[in-house]
Amino acid sequence: MIEAESAHDIEKLLALFTDDIVFEDVPFGIITEGKDAFKQGYIGFITAVPDFKMEPKSWVTSDRSFALEMVFSGTQKGDLPGLPTTEKRFSVRACIYGEIENGRIKGRRDYWDLVSLAKQVGRKVAA
Repeated sequence: MIEAESAHDIEKLLALFTDDIVFEDVPFGIITEGKDAFKQGYIGFITAVPDFKMEPKSWVTSDRSFALEMVFSGTQKGDLPGLPTTEKRFSVRACIYGEIENGRIKGRRDYWDLVSLAKQVGRKVAA
């Protein structure tokens, strides 16, 4: 998942998901259901952050779930929810939690630091 996402290989990434994947970007308050919805959201994000990378720090996995500690980084080249384009780089800590069903990811929730991202790209976020 990390390799596919950092390489922006959407087809390889989608192959890891169940057809009814539920993805939640907790800080942005975005929930998508199904591969098509995830794909559209991912393409929009990669368009806004074309050099996006995920750097793993630690992880725990089992047959039914996984948790990853990551660093998300990139340059904001397009608008993100509530954050107009600034052309500035960011690097924020994040955690991803997911559920696995029959060897594929059925659910995924990304938790990351929206306040740090906003500050790094030169925007203010109400606390």
